Amino acid sequence: MKSKYFCLAAAAVIMLIMPVFSAGLDDLQVNKLTVDRMKLFPVTGDSINYIFMQSIDGDTAIVIGDFSGLDKKIVMIVDKNSDNTIDSVYEYYPLTRDLKKRADSQSKFFTNDIAKLKKDIIEGAVYKGNYTDNMKSLRTLESILNSSSTNAIFSSVYGFNIKFLETDETHRNSALFSYGKSAAGYYLQFKTEYYRKDFNTVQNPVLKYSVYCRDSKDPVVKETVENLFKVRQPGLDTAMSGR
Repeated sequence: MKSKYFCLAAAAVIMLIMPVFSAGLDDLQVNKLTVDRMKLFPVTGDSINYIFMQSIDGDTAIVIGDFSGLDKKIVMIVDKNSDNTIDSVYEYYPLTRDLKKRADSQSKFFTNDIAKLKKDIIEGAVYKGNYTDNMKSLRTLESILNSSSTNAIFSSVYGFNIKFLETDETHRNSALFSYGKSAAGYYLQFKTEYYRKDFNTVQNPVLKYSVYCRDSKDPVVKETVENLFKVRQPGLDTAMSGR
């Protein structure tokens, strides 16, 4: 009986501390992560997990919402100077509001191989079989770039903006992608607006961005963008880009 009451109370607390506006969540993702901002990330009511990578200027961070166990936690892995080295790990327990700095994390999503984790997020491997939203990732982007589409790819001075639409939808973007580079660094952004759980069910993800990189110096971001340039590069492909 006590266990039942504890679960109900925990659920009530979760609902109270969840951010209630999606614009605020977008703001959390596109502005540089700090420990204080990490504590504002959402706790999901249905215990769905999320994993998000951000790389802005010289630093990279990964935020993990791990709600798969009783100890629901939000983890931030910091790679200062974007050199594929973990400099610090923070765990925030929203039910008790405890914050701990650790050398690593017991989250099932954590690995000391941060370069692999970055690639798994970009490629979408981390969203398979881990009770997360079905985030549109690199494979979806590559399929659009390799297609003959002329109305989904838009060239800019430094790179490309790409939209993905479901087959039966012509006016609502399911996902948006951007990649490129400038003198300030590389950019790579994956934003899922919605996805289909099945033919009749449309789901909005908890966090829209799975990847948000701007003026990045991260070697994994650099490698990804340079590989995408081998498929389609601004200037050379402008005529094919829908402009």
